[in-house]
Amino acid sequence: MVGVIGIGNILLQDEGFGVHVINFMNMNYSFNSDEVQLIDGSTMGYGLLDTILNLETAIIIDALKTDDKPGSIYKFHDSDLPANLMKKTAHEVEFIDVITMCNLTGFTPKLIFFAVVPENCDNISMELTEPLKLCVPLVAENILKELRAFNITPLQ
Repeated sequence: MVGVIGIGNILLQDEGFGVHVINFMNMNYSFNSDEVQLIDGSTMGYGLLDTILNLETAIIIDALKTDDKPGSIYKFHDSDLPANLMKKTAHEVEFIDVITMCNLTGFTPKLIFFAVVPENCDNISMELTEPLKLCVPLVAENILKELRAFNITPLQ
């Protein structure tokens, strides 16, 4: 099973990018539920632990706070994950802590991360900034490409 997990707080504008991608995918695609699970991970932190432990592969979508141009898209695997990708959630649990807990159980799924540089994560707004709105379908297409590598395509 492949899980596509969107992380972030949708109340803080671009911080919720991962959740917006999951919402977009839910509205535009459907998958065999035995193959793909689209997961709104929001700010669940350790609440995602059981879900992640039941996946063979997890594709994580998040915001990456860097000085790069807003809307820049990055792809990482668990072996080359930058520490600053795993920022604190609204519950003060870093996603990297969830991955560490998985490792302690002796199992961690294959991890693929898509991260987008936000323009604003300080405003209270449920609407993405313009650069990140444009990134949603691009990241969704990248996710579909990853799923095709597992011979998974959306249902017609």
